[in-house]
Amino acid sequence: MMTMHRPKKFALIGLPGSGKSTFASRLGEILKIPVHHLDRHMFEPGGEKRDKQEFIEIQKAMLDEEAWVVEGCSFSTFEMRFKKANIVIYFQFSPLICFLRLLKRIFRYRKEHGSLRFINLKLLQYTWNFDREKRGRIEELRKKYPETLFVILKNQKEADLYLEHLYATGNPPI
Repeated sequence: MMTMHRPKKFALIGLPGSGKSTFASRLGEILKIPVHHLDRHMFEPGGEKRDKQEFIEIQKAMLDEEAWVVEGCSFSTFEMRFKKANIVIYFQFSPLICFLRLLKRIFRYRKEHGSLRFINLKLLQYTWNFDREKRGRIEELRKKYPETLFVILKNQKEADLYLEHLYATGNPPI
């Protein structure tokens, strides 16, 4: 297994409910780097969507930091993160598992992650269709930025093993 020396910039994407927020927090703890949850910045405290230009400026400031973990799926600004990341991690979990986790998350609201407080049909459709609708854009960016390592995690076991390896060695498995 090849190792990469001390990557410092991680972008995490994937279905709602796939565990990106928890993984991001653990990744940041292991590497001792800042973690940014996009949902916290995308929405105002009352739940209204933030002005897009303001959201872009907030992301630019995050991405100018020396090291970071940014998790979230804002695909309108995804290229900004993909271009600057050392590693993009795609949580390609089963939509059914994500539905169950979304239900669970409603009862365990965590403000620090910007977690959802409710589930609606739009969110369920977004989750169900995520891979099919986003795959083309993801592949496009993988070709455009081949120097960015792209990792796919298909289930919780793979995510846990990734973090265990990183914790044990200080380097991500690739």
